[in-house]
Amino acid sequence: MKNAYEIGNSIYLRAPTLEDVEGDWYQWFSDPDTTEFLGDQYWPNTVESQIEFYEATRNSKDRLVLSVCLKSNDEHVGVCNLSEISWLHRCADIAFVVGKKEHRNGIIGVEIMTLLVRIAFNRLNLVNLRASHMSSNPYTPLIMKMFGFKQVARFEEFCFSQGEYVDLIFSQLSRKDWINRNRVST
Repeated sequence: MKNAYEIGNSIYLRAPTLEDVEGDWYQWFSDPDTTEFLGDQYWPNTVESQIEFYEATRNSKDRLVLSVCLKSNDEHVGVCNLSEISWLHRCADIAFVVGKKEHRNGIIGVEIMTLLVRIAFNRLNLVNLRASHMSSNPYTPLIMKMFGFKQVARFEEFCFSQGEYVDLIFSQLSRKDWINRNRVST
């Protein structure tokens, strides 16, 4: 493992590197299969754009971007982040993308969320996490339910995706609910 920030069973999270940027990362955000359910799916990505993003987030205190790597071989397979961090309100948006298609089996997604939620509540001392997804996305609602996120809002026909307007759904997870849900009885 290289510079591990948080460690799971099969993956670890670490700070992104320029090597990540110049590798496959920038290509993931031009691939229609990868960006199908992302709000920013309409413009092609380039190495130059990815370098700009990398530089802008490297020292940011309102966005924590982490590379997702396999423990077995250090392969960079995805990216995740806590963004729009409000230190006053102690909240952030949570999101991830598994860029390597062969690793989109759900297990890695669950592990990424486990590590990100742990970082948010245990390391950064946040109180609430927000997430959003398009109603056409069949995968995110499963993860939201698994982690105990509660749907708090629905904007009807808000996003244009795959030739039609779909709803945008917002969910929330509080630290209190997360702790209560994961408490181990003695």
